[in-house]
Amino acid sequence: MTETPTTRGFCQQDAYRALVVACEHAGLDSRGAVPIRLGENALYRLVSAPVVVRIARSVDLLSDVRKEVAVANWLEEAGFPGVRLFPDCPQATVHEGRVVTFWLHVDSGGPVPGFADLVVMLRQLHDVPKPVDLVLPLFDPLARVEDRLDNASSVADEDLEFLRQRVKGLYAEYNTLDFALPVGHIHGDGHKNNLLRRTDGSVILLDFEAFAWGPREWDLCTGIGIPFRGFRWVSTDEYAQAVDAYGFDITEWPGFHTLRRIRETTMTTWLMQNVDQSPEIRAEFDRRVASLRHDLLPRVWRPF
Repeated sequence: MTETPTTRGFCQQDAYRALVVACEHAGLDSRGAVPIRLGENALYRLVSAPVVVRIARSVDLLSDVRKEVAVANWLEEAGFPGVRLFPDCPQATVHEGRVVTFWLHVDSGGPVPGFADLVVMLRQLHDVPKPVDLVLPLFDPLARVEDRLDNASSVADEDLEFLRQRVKGLYAEYNTLDFALPVGHIHGDGHKNNLLRRTDGSVILLDFEAFAWGPREWDLCTGIGIPFRGFRWVSTDEYAQAVDAYGFDITEWPGFHTLRRIRETTMTTWLMQNVDQSPEIRAEFDRRVASLRHDLLPRVWRPF
């Protein structure tokens, strides 16, 4: 096992090196592993066992990954319908400067989960009692953004300066918000792509890395408010059903547009990390930055 204080850059080859070493350390066979995606993390599906290997891009994220493991254990003990860690495996270990976890692969099938499924899941999640001994970090709405900007090597200076000034202004706005819902544990990245429908028809929640202690408004904003008001991905009827399911209309809360603009900024800088991977990603990043300069809705962004 190798550890480095910080590892910058992240591509499929970087992730694969960590995968091989981590699997060898865990007694798993990495041969023929199938890449699932490369984003904030790299995901691989092993062919030798029902395992998904998740590789965080930097050892700097070790505390976040350890928290994710603790949350997964809590939710499993509570019987909450979430993704499970692969049993009897070392978790949150560092290899080649990356943090690696092992998750139980879930066979999926049937209709793709929708926004109604997401809101029901968020309501259920927020109602699960949190153990007293599980300490969650206080929610930081722009976590990782400044680090991404500091390490952006192929982005125009004027775009970086615009984003830095935007972050400063959004922090100031966020600190003045008067939240309406009780504070509590939140998923932090609750969008419908973090749901999976199993072959038996049930839906489970994925990705606990952004879990925090903070305003429930954030989960509703990212999960249903922005898709409805920001992108028009949700019909008016579907949104009304979601409001009924949770019991709160996030778009009518005065702080909604501050949270919306924060989320748009995190979405843009997340994509910024991969601008060198393809002309399509760079073009989408440029489109997003241009639209952030002109706050016209709905946004016309391509998902990645």
